[in-house]
Amino acid sequence: MMYSYLKLGPRDGILLISVFIMLVLTLVFKWSVWEFVSSVIAIIIAFLAGSMKPNKKDVLAFLKK
Repeated sequence: MMYSYLKLGPRDGILLISVFIMLVLTLVFKWSVWEFVSSVIAIIIAFLAGSMKPNKKDVLAFLKK
């Protein structure tokens, strides 16, 4: 790898590709800067939510008593 200090993985590549797609859509459909920024923020939030680990707690434990 040429730039090993960046430590980019496949998830980072998918995130960059999705941001690039939003940039292309912004240019094609002539979106405003705010629409582009809000769509990029939505993509980042979706990636962060997808990487969250599920909680293993038994939430309905009080019903089993």
